[in-house]
Amino acid sequence: MTITKEKIEGSLPDKEAILSVRNLKTYYPITGGLFKRKIGEVKAVDGVSFDLHKNETLGIVGESGCGKTTIGNTILDLVPLTEGEIYYRGEMIGDSFKKSLRKNIQMVFQD
Repeated sequence: MTITKEKIEGSLPDKEAILSVRNLKTYYPITGGLFKRKIGEVKAVDGVSFDLHKNETLGIVGESGCGKTTIGNTILDLVPLTEGEIYYRGEMIGDSFKKSLRKNIQMVFQD
């Protein structure tokens, strides 16, 4: 089964999914000049969407510097979200919910 980018981005989160991410974007500002004004941005993560269901494991694979760790850090709110939506068990993750969520999610790094 093939799922197109348009189907995922435009869809509501799957109610059966443990974790749903829609159009996740994480940008870092580039500053310059005397007053450190924002002159641009680095798009570390740009438009990532996925659903993770019960008894599934998500492996994010890619080249060095492609945003793998940033995706996890953004979901755990260790890095600020620029745009997008994150749902845990069908509920949008809000500020009060993020701390309790960290206890139930972990990242595993492997070589």
